[in-house]
Amino acid sequence: MLVPISWLKEYTKVDVDIDTFCEQMIMSGSNIETAERFGEDIKGVVTGRVLQLEKHPDADKLFVVKVDIGSEVLNIVTGADNLFVGALVPVATHGSTLPGEKKILRGKLRGIESNGMLCSVKELGFEDKVIPVDQKDGIFILGEDYPLGQDIVEALGLSEQVVDFEITPNRPDCLSMLGMARETAAVFQQELAYPQT
Repeated sequence: MLVPISWLKEYTKVDVDIDTFCEQMIMSGSNIETAERFGEDIKGVVTGRVLQLEKHPDADKLFVVKVDIGSEVLNIVTGADNLFVGALVPVATHGSTLPGEKKILRGKLRGIESNGMLCSVKELGFEDKVIPVDQKDGIFILGEDYPLGQDIVEALGLSEQVVDFEITPNRPDCLSMLGMARETAAVFQQELAYPQT
């Protein structure tokens, strides 16, 4: 069962780092598969709006895009064909990093300077099984309006820590967020706040 720490904190106080949290939960008898820290590998990726979209003069499958990231307008060359003028997209600027230690640098593609990269959902670190079908191919088109130049980790709430608990058959009481919060409150000797219903 995947337990986001931010959601757990709505029900009980958790004031320890994730490693300590996992260690204490394991010592109390909980089985933990993994503990993931999302968003930590993403640096320098911001929101941007597509201002202009043109075919690359020397390549059939490339486009030259002008993207406003608030502080400046960047020229980026991309092969994605799902873009349109006005689309709000994640922009990896020069010097940014993506999951898997991918560093994005300024360069030239077929003679035209590209000052970064437009990101797909997968390039931001999402697994295939959680990507909506309409976002599997091409650039991630953000469905909501965000300020231009906002850090994508902050905009999408990607700075999340998630613990994957293996719930054994003898612990069906832990098959819900409230159940895991009750277990956490007991382990850390904290109060449990029931949701308002």
